[in-house]
Amino acid sequence: LRFTWCMGGITFLLFLILTVTGVLLMFYYRPTGEYAYHDMKYLQFDVPFGMIMRNMHRWGAHAMVITVWLHMFRVFMTGSYKPPREFNWSVGVIMLVLTLLLSFTGYLLPWDQLAIWAITVGSNMARATPFLGYEGPGAQLLRIGDVPLIHAADDARFALLGGTFVGEGALLRFYVLHCVGLPLVIAVLMAVHFWRV
Repeated sequence: LRFTWCMGGITFLLFLILTVTGVLLMFYYRPTGEYAYHDMKYLQFDVPFGMIMRNMHRWGAHAMVITVWLHMFRVFMTGSYKPPREFNWSVGVIMLVLTLLLSFTGYLLPWDQLAIWAITVGSNMARATPFLGYEGPGAQLLRIGDVPLIHAADDARFALLGGTFVGEGALLRFYVLHCVGLPLVIAVLMAVHFWRV
């Protein structure tokens, strides 16, 4: 037990805590530009134990990112990714990426200036995605004659935000990804991961 540092189990426990607190937070949050910020302030200052619930979710998310990294570090340092466990390592790497995406999508939900500008900067990096971002390597190769197939209005950043800027479309898209899409995929991959252990 000492040898594993229990980081996989701690990560799973944090995932369960985040699921419960996230469902509770959903009762007080509306993902629209008009209400999102006010709902967050209402939750913080007017809902009984709302500040505790939100902080448990926020700090639990930070802790989950850290424990996933530590778990991956331990697996790498002990060589536990080598055959016959390379499939489980691949599933773990996918879950690491999805955990980072969960953190990224959750960052926009308070809908304050810090969140909007952070997502603006983060999503601008998607413009440089190879072959999928209009500023990325290989995008210039994807053209028919003189007509480029990848534009600013249909590249990876546009798909991420649901538009050309961080607006209500991005808020709703990030909310659905954060609350439904990514957690379901991670839950399925966790089941596969545990089965393979």
